[in-house]
Amino acid sequence: MILWLDYETRSACDLPEKGVYNYALHNTTEMLCAAYAFGDEEVQLWWHHEPIPQRIRDHFASGDEIRAHNAAFDRLITWHVVCPKYNVPLPPLESWYCTASQARSNCAPGSLEDVGRFASVSMKKDHRGSQLIRMCCVPPFNTDPEILDELGQYALQDVRAMRAISQAMRELSNEELLDYHVNERINDRGVLLDKPLAESAIKYADRKSTRLNSSHT
Repeated sequence: MILWLDYETRSACDLPEKGVYNYALHNTTEMLCAAYAFGDEEVQLWWHHEPIPQRIRDHFASGDEIRAHNAAFDRLITWHVVCPKYNVPLPPLESWYCTASQARSNCAPGSLEDVGRFASVSMKKDHRGSQLIRMCCVPPFNTDPEILDELGQYALQDVRAMRAISQAMRELSNEELLDYHVNERINDRGVLLDKPLAESAIKYADRKSTRLNSSHT
């Protein structure tokens, strides 16, 4: 059975600036809530102060499929934030299925809102969702229970939309899914870099560019 999953998180780390790997590994990053559903069942909400639902624990341990939109984020939050906190086995990379990659393989946009229009799935996204993320997920954190509850409701709607969109499109082929996992493994490993050499090269290029520009003035 498929587990559909979407986290809402908060952190002092700037996600757009630092990237998902630094964000997931930052010591202030924590899960606020997770919206989830098994198969075609109703979407449910799990809050960080509650014990991990036993079905999620069992699913992670089983290695069965987990679907998320831009799944690298949810996978890294699972591996580096959720599993350590709740003492849960890490679901393997091969468990993860990215519905954004599925959308792109169908020549559709990658964003959840845009692909929803493409697949003719009703979306309830508006500027309020972005406001809630800024209020609850970026310092200073808003902890008003009513605001957090509204954020949870948006997470529930995102999982409903993600599931409907994914089910409306062609599935990733075995080859496409393998390519996705290989790409994620490459991203996880990164590349070896001689940072001092790279920084020196940048400084050298800047100096050279300055001299060349000054010689033409």
